[in-house]
Amino acid sequence: MWVPLRAAGILSAATLLAVTVGCGGARKDDADVSTVYIGTILTVDAKNSVAQAVSVSPSGHIVAVGSEKHVREGLPADVKTVKLAPGQVMAPGFVDPHMHLGPTIVQDLMGTHNIAPCLPPPYESRNPQQCARVADVTSALQSMTVKPTGAQNASEFILGMNLDPSRQPFVAGRCGTTGTATFTQRPKVFLDACVSKERPVLVLDQSGHLAYANDKAFAAVCGGQPKCAVPNTVTEAGGGWVTDDKGEFTGVLQEAAGYAPFMAAMGKSNLAVLGQIDPKKFVAENMPVVAKSIDKLRAAGLTTIVDGGVQGRKQLEADELLTQNPDTPLRVTAAVTFDTASRDGITATGPGCDPSADADCVLPKWLGARGIKLWVDGSTQGCTAKLAPPISYRPGGHCDGAGEGRADVTGPDEVVKDLQPYWTQGDWQIQAHANGNEANRWIVQALATMQLQKKATQPVLIIHHTVVDESLSADVAKLRRGDYEVDGKKVPALDVRVTHLIGHVAYWGAAFDQMLSPGAGANIDPIGWDRKYGIPWSMHSDSMVTPSHPLWFIQQAVTRQTWAYPDFTKSYVLGPQHRAPVQEALRAVTIEPATQHGLQKWVGSLEPGKVADFVVLGANPLTVAPDRIGAIPVVNTYLGGKSTAK
Repeated sequence: MWVPLRAAGILSAATLLAVTVGCGGARKDDADVSTVYIGTILTVDAKNSVAQAVSVSPSGHIVAVGSEKHVREGLPADVKTVKLAPGQVMAPGFVDPHMHLGPTIVQDLMGTHNIAPCLPPPYESRNPQQCARVADVTSALQSMTVKPTGAQNASEFILGMNLDPSRQPFVAGRCGTTGTATFTQRPKVFLDACVSKERPVLVLDQSGHLAYANDKAFAAVCGGQPKCAVPNTVTEAGGGWVTDDKGEFTGVLQEAAGYAPFMAAMGKSNLAVLGQIDPKKFVAENMPVVAKSIDKLRAAGLTTIVDGGVQGRKQLEADELLTQNPDTPLRVTAAVTFDTASRDGITATGPGCDPSADADCVLPKWLGARGIKLWVDGSTQGCTAKLAPPISYRPGGHCDGAGEGRADVTGPDEVVKDLQPYWTQGDWQIQAHANGNEANRWIVQALATMQLQKKATQPVLIIHHTVVDESLSADVAKLRRGDYEVDGKKVPALDVRVTHLIGHVAYWGAAFDQMLSPGAGANIDPIGWDRKYGIPWSMHSDSMVTPSHPLWFIQQAVTRQTWAYPDFTKSYVLGPQHRAPVQEALRAVTIEPATQHGLQKWVGSLEPGKVADFVVLGANPLTVAPDRIGAIPVVNTYLGGKSTAK
């Protein structure tokens, strides 16, 4: 039978009939059915209904959903039928609403130079010996395989990726170093001692908002000199090169703009750099490696991803080229940075057709770029989130001296200046990265200002929304209701939604407890306040920052379990008031992220007229123990009703 999940319990026969007829009828313009799938179907529709069957047309559209009897009605007896194995369930294909596709692929090329810390035991695949090699900062640096320096490679950069000093503790005296400076205070000293003093060294922080360089690297950028003026291209884009009290570079580079000149100095011979400078060529020449990386996303149950923060036409073309590959098992849409969209003359594009209105529409894998992205601040774990009282970075912790962090903009007025041209056009969806509570408040103020001037008609997305006080959640709710005021004027209701990097909880929760003001760590990614104030929320990976594995997202949201690095002996629940029900967490990786990106007519739930993008799971996330959800096997994914398994 057709069973909506409702707290009230069993539906009456009349209600059951109404639901079946209302939601399960075949479309007259596409009545042909090629396949019927039988089993437990989690539709994630408005009622969170559970069905017995779904039928799919030859063009990959969902024709009917409901009881097996209803779905089979009028079909030939020999129609192709696929029955799920006992215990398996079907759900909408998962959607990752914010990740970075290029860096995600590049990190798979890094080998021993991918020095990310191991994850907590439920999520880690590396063996203990590998984990020990990257357990702390200096051992991670030493773990990179570096060929001997000779005349032929003295100027060749050594590139590392995914170092995270917030989780990989610093141990003084390693690599023959002396003195009291820690790694984050003077990283160039440790890059010289632990990696190479003869060659330029650049190591990217896992946050993506920091990097670390030695003196040879600065010389490569500064025309052979150990020091030069910071380029305007760095400062104007919110980046920086940190100096000490004597005006000397410490080796800390802030934001992607800060380390962009170092990436450019490497030249295209480095595959990682090629992936940034000429991504289309990188994809075309490295398709087997790219395909292997993409297959990890498929294996996690993903069918749609959002490449957030694409920097210009070249990266956009690389995304399009990738999805045109017949073997790519994903749909991809992109959000372009506000500055490069203007620079390259990029216009908003969409899927091109609507399957629910056009029976001949076959939804493409490349869904275009409709999002405009702005970074307001940096990384919470990188000590560069923009905070405000009562929250700050705690003295004596990992971010000692960071105070209230830093921002990439000067305030809400600059946010308005950067985004208003796209807001006025009306065909772009506005997306803003904000980690700290002050950065989030600036976003709310800027959105309200723009909404007063011109009413937006599509959702606005706040990305991360990490360090939040409850008054901020209340203000977001006011803006959604139309109760927010600017200079005594009520702002028309604006559909503001948030997406959380839920990996903050499991991977950085214990670190945040020590880095932020007392009590602030428990309120990171405050799903409890989202629910209290009616703010729609989703979950994302920010990959390469965390692995893109939506079943893990669900488990983290439901359990709020965190671990202390590096040995994981301490584990506890971080902010139990923000735990989410499993059903809501499932919606947060399916229909909600689809809605946030304007894709809900096509994907995100299993309903007639949508495309048949779904995942088959080895167990039901609604019924297994919450701490086992992340271990549920992904059996297969389907795109337009076709299996993506190789």
